[in-house]
Parts: sequence; C-alpha cells; structure tokens
Amino acid sequence: MSEEIKNICLVAITRLGDMLQASPTIYALKQRYPRAKITVVIEKQFAMICEGIPGVDEVYVLDLGMVYRCLTRDYQDVVEAYLYLDQAIKELREKHFDCCINMSSSGYTALLLRMLDIKDSRGWISDEEGNRLISNPWAMLFAAFIFHANRNYNSINIVDIFRCSAGLREFPRKLMYNPKPEDEEYAKKFLQDNKLDDDSPLICVQVGASQEKRQWAPAHFARLTKLLVEELGARVVYTGSGSEQTLIEKVTKFYSSPRAISAAGKTRLGQLAGLLKQAKLLVTGDTGTMHMAVSVNTPVVALFLASAYCYETGPYSEGNIILEPKVSCYPCNPNFSCLRPDCHEQVSAELVKKMVELRLHKTSAEMVNYVISPSEVNPANLAIKVSYYDEDGFLDFKAINGFIVRDGVDEKLQEAARQTYRALWKDEFAAVPGAEIWARIKEVSRIAIPGIHELDTLAGEGLTLIERLIDLIMDSSGNPKFLGEINAACETIDRNIEGIGLAHTMFGALTRMFVMEKQNLRGSDALTLARDTKNRYLSLKRRAEKFSRLYSYYFSTLN
Repeated sequence: MSEEIKNICLVAITRLGDMLQASPTIYALKQRYPRAKITVVIEKQFAMICEGIPGVDEVYVLDLGMVYRCLTRDYQDVVEAYLYLDQAIKELREKHFDCCINMSSSGYTALLLRMLDIKDSRGWISDEEGNRLISNPWAMLFAAFIFHANRNYNSINIVDIFRCSAGLREFPRKLMYNPKPEDEEYAKKFLQDNKLDDDSPLICVQVGASQEKRQWAPAHFARLTKLLVEELGARVVYTGSGSEQTLIEKVTKFYSSPRAISAAGKTRLGQLAGLLKQAKLLVTGDTGTMHMAVSVNTPVVALFLASAYCYETGPYSEGNIILEPKVSCYPCNPNFSCLRPDCHEQVSAELVKKMVELRLHKTSAEMVNYVISPSEVNPANLAIKVSYYDEDGFLDFKAINGFIVRDGVDEKLQEAARQTYRALWKDEFAAVPGAEIWARIKEVSRIAIPGIHELDTLAGEGLTLIERLIDLIMDSSGNPKFLGEINAACETIDRNIEGIGLAHTMFGALTRMFVMEKQNLRGSDALTLARDTKNRYLSLKRRAEKFSRLYSYYFSTLN
C-alpha cells in the first residue's frame, strides 16, 4: 500500500467472529498509517462489535436484512431495496477510499467493490461482467485451501491471511477488543447477584455453535459441568445468545447446580467480553465467543468438531488447548449436515475436565512445551493440540500427544506437508524475507514424493507450448490454426495438472493455486495474456521444486 493512503475501507459484513479475527489487521493498519481514516462496512446485526475494536474510525452499517425482506415479499418492494442500495453505494463512493480490503468471500461483496470502483481493492472483487475474481494472492490461497480436499494440508490461520492481504508484517499477536469499564462492572455485578463472586475458578462454557453438527451433546456438557463444579470446585457460567437458552436448558435437565448459571441472552457484546475477562478459562467449540475470549486474554479449551478445523479458525493466542477427533470424515464439508456425528463420541467429559485442570495450572509458555503421553490420550482417537506462534509470528498448532499411522499413511507426512506449505507461501508471497526462510532450511536427502516429478514435467510442457504460442502471436504471418491447436494442447495439460492434485491430495493446493491464478488473469491483449500464462507455468515449476526441498527437510525434523 502507498504511504499516501488517507482513507481505508474494510468490508467485513458476514459474522461476529470474522470481525474479531480482522481486529489485528485493523489495529496494525492504524499503526502503519496513523493519519488514515479506517471505515468498516458491516451488516447491521454485527455493527456493535466495532465499538470495542481499536483502530476503527467510522462504521458504515448496511441493513442487508431489510434488503432481503424487500426482495422476498413477492418482489413488491424491489424498488425500495434498489433505492436503499443505490444510496448506500453513492455515500460510500463519496468517501473516496484510497484502498479497500474485502474480508468476505461472498459474491455480493465482490459486486459491491466493483460498484465502488476503488483502484486498490484486495480480496474478492468482480470484473465488468460480474464474474468474481480474487485480486490478492493471500485471498486466493484461502480459497485454495478451503477447497475441501485441500483442508488437511493448510496451516495458515485466517487472521494471518487477513493481515498478509493488507501487506502487514508488524502486527499484534492477539485479537483486539476492549470492553468498556461499565461492561466489566456489569460482569462483576452479575456474578455478585448470582452469589458467584468468590475466589474459586470461574469457567465459562459456550454450549451453542453456528451449526448443530458442531455442538457437543447436552448430556456431555452436563457431565462436564458436574465434574467442574464437584471435583474442581469451579463456578460455571453458560454463555450465549438468547436463542441458545433453550439448548442450555437441555443441559440443565441432566445436571443443575446453584454453582452453574446461565448468562445467555443477559449480556450485550461488551458485557460478554467483560464476563469472559473475569473468567479463568472458556470451554467452547469454534465460536464467536471463543474469539471474544482470546481477545480479552482468556485461554480456551476448544472442541473442534465436524467441519471446524483449528488451522483455519483456531483461537488466535498462545497456549490454548484444542481437541480434534480422529475419524475418517474429519473435518467434514461445512456445507452438508451430518446424520451420524461419530466425532463427538471421541471426546469425553472426563478428558475435557482434565484439559481444563491442566490449563488452569500451566502458563501459556508451559503449555507450548507440554507433552501428553499417547498412552494417556490415544492419538488414534483424538488429537490434542496447543496453539503457539512460529518464528515469523504466524499462529500454528502442535500435536502434543503424538502421531499415528492411519490406513498405511504416517500422520507425520501430513504434518510435514503443512509446514512445507507454510514456508512456501511465506516465501512466494513475500510475507517473510526469503533469505530468512531458506537460512533455516538445511539440505537433506530428497524424499521421493509420488506425483512431484509428473507435476514438474507437465509445467515444463506447458512452458514449451506457451513459448511457441508467444512466437506465433508475434509472427503476423503465422497460421491461425496453430494458435487453436496450441490452446487445445494447453487445456489438456492443465486438466492433467489438476488431475495430479486430485490423485495426490498433498499437491491439491499447489495445483488449485495454479488453476485459480490462470482463471484470474485479466485483459484482452493476446500477447500480454500469453506472457502472464507463461509466468503461471514458471510459478508452478518453481513451487514444485521448492516443495520437494522443503518437504524433505520438514519430514526429517519429525523423525
């Protein structure tokens, strides 16, 4: 971004947790450009969260709920919806933004950026015909890894994706939210009024989650609460929205105690932050409440079930404990329901209680170096991971109860691939000086990786064809039919490259990035497009070579 930036727009419309995960980027942008005005464009129901995020100068609220209602009333109010959006676009254009970062991947935010016509727009944007494009390599990387078959090889958290998209190397290693003094006073009074203001450990428990398949069963939560209250002598407060009270009541039917009360629906966002700040720990799934907890420095024990995956959206602070089930379908596709959530049964209330007790008595630094014996928690059934920051300040997660060989595949291979991708993208997209990365990589004997030679060969064949194509384009006397033949041959190569990623899932992200980078090429000049395509094949060939070297090194460190 230019040093002359005075007006920054961030589009973060979708969810509470997304806004909190954007907070380090907002804060770091304000530190980097202290004279710039930062405006957040956000949907009405999430606007309140911006009040506690440092660095936000202005909040522009979009009432998308109203627009949706207008469009669903037999289209009687289409004009009203159009007039509302037309006015919003005019008002936003009049702010004359120098740059915009779209932190949402939705189609309508891409169209919004197109209509705002901000020259430096990053993330999901739209072309003249309304086709969605991705203008930033980090946003493209996120899209490549959420492609379902590739998720197991990702190790870059969405928070780091956001701030790398903004080109930020200096940033706070935590989520940022500041509850008001009156919110903290409310939390203290809430505990006092419910006779829970003693010195025993206060543990908050978030029962609900964004999807039913991510919610641990009420009976399990009830068993956990009983253990926390009766064996640890803890105070327990259930957190959540008013709509989650029904779910909490299912828990209390199994176990109730005056030492376990509900705050669901009784706290605004700031008051929830104040309550979490009072707590010693939060037990939760992958929820907005989890992100709120770490933003006020409260550690979490988190159950990542079904489609939740810690490498994508895990708690952004050091020393948190993550429990992930080991079942063949984990992590599942977030777009489909689950009729048989076997992953839930891999986590017992007794084990969660042990993890709570462990975290209560260990510091963040001690947790990072802690080891759990595989005989105590079988890695065939469950992975226990701890969050930490790597040498470049990127969040990572470390399995502390060992690896296994499953279906003939050593989990260390998968972990080596995660670390390989992490280093590769840092280098490729200049998040860290390449010299620093490669200084850490020792030369070791190359491991034979099935598929890598084929990938390199196909990239080389693509290069040869594109060079012929460039020669033909530059030769005005060339036969046009040869152009079509070369294009057809390139399409065959591209399909084979994509096939390598499907046959060898370790390379799925490499091949998906190649495909998306080609799809996002823009312009109408044939020679420019051909040269840009050549660069895509060069990138794939270079990345395949780097992958081979990095993977061999990281696998050696795990043995």
